[in-house]
Amino acid sequence: MSVKEQTGRGLSFVKRVYPARALGLGLGALAVGAALLPQGHHPLFWVLWALNGFIWPHLAYFKALRSRTPFQTERRHLLFDSTSGGFWVAAMGFNPLASSMIIMMLWMNNIAAGGVRLFLKGVGGSVAGLIIGLLIFGWQPNLETGQLIVFSCLPMLVAYPVAIGSITYRLAIQLHKQKELLKQLSRIDGLTGLYNRHYWETRVADLIAMVKRTAQPLSLVLLDVDHFKSINDTHGHLAGDQVLQQLARLLRLNLRESELLGRYGGEEFALVLPNTGKEAAYATAERLRRIVQLAHFDSDKGVGDLRCTISLGVASYHTGFHSYSDWFRAADSALYAAKEQGRNRTVSAAGGIFAVDLASR
Repeated sequence: MSVKEQTGRGLSFVKRVYPARALGLGLGALAVGAALLPQGHHPLFWVLWALNGFIWPHLAYFKALRSRTPFQTERRHLLFDSTSGGFWVAAMGFNPLASSMIIMMLWMNNIAAGGVRLFLKGVGGSVAGLIIGLLIFGWQPNLETGQLIVFSCLPMLVAYPVAIGSITYRLAIQLHKQKELLKQLSRIDGLTGLYNRHYWETRVADLIAMVKRTAQPLSLVLLDVDHFKSINDTHGHLAGDQVLQQLARLLRLNLRESELLGRYGGEEFALVLPNTGKEAAYATAERLRRIVQLAHFDSDKGVGDLRCTISLGVASYHTGFHSYSDWFRAADSALYAAKEQGRNRTVSAAGGIFAVDLASR
């Protein structure tokens, strides 16, 4: 993964973690403070407490945002939180309620951010912080859980799970949207915005299965841009791409929503017409041919400076076809006949006999 990708994903991670982390450390500090209050520590100790609970999460956030690898930096910050949590547990004298609550919060952060591996590292960090705290404060158990500690823990017990749930919900919504986007992109041809060949053929297979059950008419139109190579050679491949894009939009504008248009490959497009027999399909193909013939296409060199025509082959589905390949082959043969007969015309295949658009000659 490149540094750029790490930075992009890491910044998103840092921003997603920050609100719950700042809330958790702040509310956790209240519980720790309630447990420490009876011990009469030096004022500098309380400065350290305030820095760790209320200032550090914001400093860590801005530090991670400026880091070249924000994701790794934030994971290190989470491990530091776990270590400091172990330190405060020793400082509190292992108060049961406050200790279990802040350790739960810190380890939850770790497993949410990095799975079991970061969780285990967090446990190791907490043990290290605990040892440091014991070396400084010694063994001074404080197992009393008075009302002050109980009430100081309530905000954490209520607010932090809600914050985690909110983050999880937003993340689930985001993942769902990304999944839908990826699904859509897997169906779409990147240049024209039409269905790509794979997805188009999947939809066609469903239509064929429906036709076999209902005996409704179904027609296939293959169309190809005439002399497309000369467009590329004369005007450049960028102009050729622009022609394909504008042709796709033009065809879509002149088709019904139920009519399935896709880019089959190169300059070739495929169109399936549900509930459409041979004559109606031929009429639709001819209408599209005339629309394209009259259209002016823009290029980067000028507006409306390009013209093109299309050839079309039509085949209606019938029981004589043993498979989709037979049906496609009939339409492709009709398209080939249209090109052989001079292009810019429509040819309809019917039982091996082609009905040619004589008016277009």
